Amino acid sequence: MSKAQRLVSFLFVLAVVTALIPGKTIAARSIIHARVHNGNIIKYFKVTGNRVIAPDGSTYIPEGISIYGGLEDTDYLENTANIDAQIKAAALYWHSNTIRLQVAESNLFLNPTKSSGYNQVFLRELIREVSLARQLNLVVVINDQTEFTNNTPLPTAMTLKFWRVMSSVFGNNPYVIFDLFNEPRLENFQAVNRPGYNNRLARILFNKRIINRFMPAHKPVNKLNLKKIWTTWKYGGIVNKTRYIGMQTLVNKLRSSGNRNLIWVEGPFWGQSLPSGKYLLTGSNLVYSYHHINLNHARDWQFIGTLAANHAVVDGEWAQYQAPWQECYAKAPSSTPQYLNYLHNHGVGLIAWSLQAGSLLKGNPNVIPNNNNSPNDPKTANQLSSPSRFDPNYRCNTDFGHGAGALLKKYALINSHPV
Repeated sequence: MSKAQRLVSFLFVLAVVTALIPGKTIAARSIIHARVHNGNIIKYFKVTGNRVIAPDGSTYIPEGISIYGGLEDTDYLENTANIDAQIKAAALYWHSNTIRLQVAESNLFLNPTKSSGYNQVFLRELIREVSLARQLNLVVVINDQTEFTNNTPLPTAMTLKFWRVMSSVFGNNPYVIFDLFNEPRLENFQAVNRPGYNNRLARILFNKRIINRFMPAHKPVNKLNLKKIWTTWKYGGIVNKTRYIGMQTLVNKLRSSGNRNLIWVEGPFWGQSLPSGKYLLTGSNLVYSYHHINLNHARDWQFIGTLAANHAVVDGEWAQYQAPWQECYAKAPSSTPQYLNYLHNHGVGLIAWSLQAGSLLKGNPNVIPNNNNSPNDPKTANQLSSPSRFDPNYRCNTDFGHGAGALLKKYALINSHPV
């Protein structure tokens, strides 16, 4: 770590300590202006072509874990010990260089502390978790998550307000990435408003190849609606009397305020698509993120490689475990190694979900992975170290317990490089 990087870390820890002093209001604006003025300039991640260059000059390819049961839930303080265990396990046992924190925007403004306009207890907890991850040399991704709280399907004015606070607090930390909005979701130009909605819309490729075969109960997305969805995703608009903010607007607002953090942008249809052509965003240091890839058909991965040839791309949330829902793929034992090899060949990183029994961890048929808090979950990192494995008779049925943990752990050991 360079002298400048050590100074950046010191300033961030100083901000954390100040924030945690009882009765002390977090001076977010002063934190963002706590820059280095000793002749050294803070270096941020920088996107050059399809590569992300880390502050130390190396190529950064994120390999890591997405935290579950944390700040995306309203009862986030019930599970802090398990959250800490996940962060530590990611660094110590899962060879991660990145941790992804799902953060509910509405929690930041629920029961705001007097005179501050936001909930200081919630913000302090986020700062604490980021600080812990940075102590373990993990890059931190802050993801704006709404599915388990207000469940807005696209960014709103609250989202913009959320990122203004995040930028004020973390804008001086180059190792914090902003993942603008978790799984934008408009189906047939109508919002889905059910938390825990498992039936993902079939991935839509913007080359006008429309795939609806996975979900016959849904009406096909016609070309007119497809255009409206992408236009709303990029530029915003009013849907069902609600005004949504486009991804381009969020990027513009952040950059115009002087923010330089690396930004991840997820495509529409629950993050199952990536933009092309006129729907690509303008702006610096952007990475396109997708979720829920189809493992049964390698031909459906081509949209990733096409975009990754010229733009930075990441699989921002990936999981494969035995389950009865659409995200389980019967061919996963053989196709997962092929998919991981595909990512490696295209320089695309991967964030896995999640460190719980039945997903990445060794499990049993009675354990159902979920995103909810569980105060009874393991409290120590070494309890989160035993990976799940694919059973020879892997099936997508009502049983749970088998998954891609062992394969992913081996992949990260080889491909995860610290920054």
